[in-house]
Amino acid sequence: MSTDELHQAQMEVRFLKETVAALREELEKSCICKEEDIQKAVAGAHEDIRQLKKTVNALRLALEKKAVDHDREKQELIAGYHDELKQMRSMVDAMRHELEKQKIGYEDEIEGIKRAHREERQQLQEMISALRAKLEDYEKK
Repeated sequence: MSTDELHQAQMEVRFLKETVAALREELEKSCICKEEDIQKAVAGAHEDIRQLKKTVNALRLALEKKAVDHDREKQELIAGYHDELKQMRSMVDAMRHELEKQKIGYEDEIEGIKRAHREERQQLQEMISALRAKLEDYEKK
């Protein structure tokens, strides 16, 4: 091999070594970039998970509050309906009592009218009898 060929071979080896070093460095940078990207993606995923957990907890709390509010509102409505029912029953009882009182009053009034009618009828019959007797006395004379 000549000196020139030797020199060229050495240059080629040196060039190849530099290329290998550059490729190795580029590969290491690429790996480092990929690792950083992976770490960023994992960190982003963890942040997303944290945000989602926070959202889920907030929604769960809101749902529980809604359920409590709903139960409270339902109890208030039921209590209101019970009060209204109680008032209506009381009003019906009062009206029934008043109606019975009026019925008794009307029955007493009807009984009084019947009694007055009987008494008047009896008086009229007595009067008729008395007048008939007088008439018969006048006819006999």
